Amino acid sequence: MSETLLLISSLSEDQVFAKAVGAEAKLPVQTVTSAAQGAEFINKHEPSVIFVDASNEQLYLQFEEAIQNSVGIFSDKINANAIHFLSSENLDKVRYLIQSPLFGHFVLRNYGDPASAGEHYGRLVRATRAERAFGLKTLLRPDAKVQIVKLQSTGQKQDAVEAVKNYFVAAKFQPRMAVMIANAVDELLMNAMFDAPVDEIGKPLYSSAPRSAVFDLKDRQAIEMHVGYDGKYAAVTAVDLFGSLDKVKLLSHISKIYTDEEYKVRTTVAGAGLGLATVFRSGGSFFFVSESNVRTEVTVFFRRADNYREFREQFRFLSTQYYF
Repeated sequence: MSETLLLISSLSEDQVFAKAVGAEAKLPVQTVTSAAQGAEFINKHEPSVIFVDASNEQLYLQFEEAIQNSVGIFSDKINANAIHFLSSENLDKVRYLIQSPLFGHFVLRNYGDPASAGEHYGRLVRATRAERAFGLKTLLRPDAKVQIVKLQSTGQKQDAVEAVKNYFVAAKFQPRMAVMIANAVDELLMNAMFDAPVDEIGKPLYSSAPRSAVFDLKDRQAIEMHVGYDGKYAAVTAVDLFGSLDKVKLLSHISKIYTDEEYKVRTTVAGAGLGLATVFRSGGSFFFVSESNVRTEVTVFFRRADNYREFREQFRFLSTQYYF
């Protein structure tokens, strides 16, 4: 395998973005402009990271066909964990990516400043190249402070959500933005408490339980919340010890197309609940890392902004990293 970031794109903004990612992840960048050239490079050099312009279905299909013809979709030279699709359309408009066996990471091309976005995303890329991509500290700037909260009961969720809101208000996030972050955290904690636990054969234990149910979080059901801020990005991670995150179900859920009425999210009450798809549409980025039957970490990122419109339209991504 070549320690190289391969970019398949003719867009100058992608090139600036990829260069910044490469600098942060300490990877040289090789750029080609066509899927055929990209597949040839992959076949010969096996780059460790691949960025692909998948702005429309035709571009994606060209890439898939070129890979199929040169190395094979299921070749050892192709790993979905290493493939990052770049698109100017939101997830609900690019379902061909969600359904692709090559899907690993999705970058919405609303870079703002491509170099700044690339610096931030480069930390995630660097983490994915480690033996395991766990740990919030590695995803933020080196001087970031990370606090760890261990939840002993599902009844502590609301207090944890409120604490997150207050933390980011104190960090000078506008109250409306702090509530949006807190609502995203509410969703992550509920998923970790009620959806992640499974029995020995993978049957969900609490997925049908009312979300108001109160029970202890002991032993394998223990939940941690990691909260970090590096002066630019807020990030919160929910940690469970089941490693039961299903990729197909996750992608289907997070790319769900909502009605306009469903998009009317409450932004005045922390803990109102958003749903992952709405968190993404509202400005959040996600990094899902799961080791089967061992551990799952779900991190949500929000960049601090001067106004709510900038906050909602910020650079964002959805990345998955699975270990079996």
